[in-house]
Amino acid sequence: IFNRIYDGVQKKMTAAGGLKLKLFNATMNAANKRRDLAERGQTSPLLDLKSGVLDKVVASKVRDRFGGRLRYAFSGGAALSKEVGLFIDNLGIKVYEGYGLTETSPIVSANRPGGQKIGSIGKCIPGVTVKIAPTETAPEGQGEIVVYGPNVMQGYHNLPEKTAEVMTEDGGFRTGDMGRQDDEGYLWITGRVKEQYKLENGKYVVPAPMEEQLKLSPLINQVLIDGANRLFNIALVVPDMESLKAWAQETGVAFDSDEALCADPRAHARIGEELASCGAEFKGYERPKKWALAHEEFSPANDMLTPTLKLKRRNVMAAYEATIEALYE
Repeated sequence: IFNRIYDGVQKKMTAAGGLKLKLFNATMNAANKRRDLAERGQTSPLLDLKSGVLDKVVASKVRDRFGGRLRYAFSGGAALSKEVGLFIDNLGIKVYEGYGLTETSPIVSANRPGGQKIGSIGKCIPGVTVKIAPTETAPEGQGEIVVYGPNVMQGYHNLPEKTAEVMTEDGGFRTGDMGRQDDEGYLWITGRVKEQYKLENGKYVVPAPMEEQLKLSPLINQVLIDGANRLFNIALVVPDMESLKAWAQETGVAFDSDEALCADPRAHARIGEELASCGAEFKGYERPKKWALAHEEFSPANDMLTPTLKLKRRNVMAAYEATIEALYE
């Protein structure tokens, strides 16, 4: 939902253009500068005044769309992009991201008033600790998050083998999530252990964070990155059809169906520009070298997403096997 707020507001401001867009960008820039100063323990009366005026003129109007009284929101269940978190914070809505699993009853850590780092999943709640267990594929300083505490389950009912797979000898629960813990105790998720794969050149790739970054594009609705045991990564992109159609109409690209538009070389090239722009900070080997467009949205109904809207990678790759193979020919 936070991604949709980010995407919706960005589209509206871009479409408005002119003075509205300038004021919106000024609001974001002022909020970012205030945050940077606060992190250094500094303030600026002039910047505070400017930010206050812009908040009344711009940010408050966005908050009014949510009833006008929304000040705090909590995020969990799926990773929240740092860029989206900063954006929501700039609107004057504090987002506290947390983390947990059913097996941990269900919370492990959370950001909270007076203890927030946007992009992190906060510090462990009282009585709970974590260890970062090194794995063969994890970069230095990262590993699998293992949770300890009274909230950790005793095991899966009548499933001793499954229990043994996730529980350590000293009572820790292996979450399957990759992460790191900074010097102040804040946890950061960096991917899923099982989703990580190795390219043919020996480089390891964690696709989920890159996919979240690419979805910040107003033209990209969903995306899957893969390249396991291949020379390079590819991307299967489900465009935001509303935005792509608007672009097509503006640029004179004729089409008679969503499928036809996705098959148009000009649409393919336009999505390629978005992949390059949003993935500019990716390492060279991480960037998708080829991509394909799919007009059907991934959903629980077509078994491409879980009920909690997580990507079912195997199902997507099986459904688009021929398309993916063609990208490597």
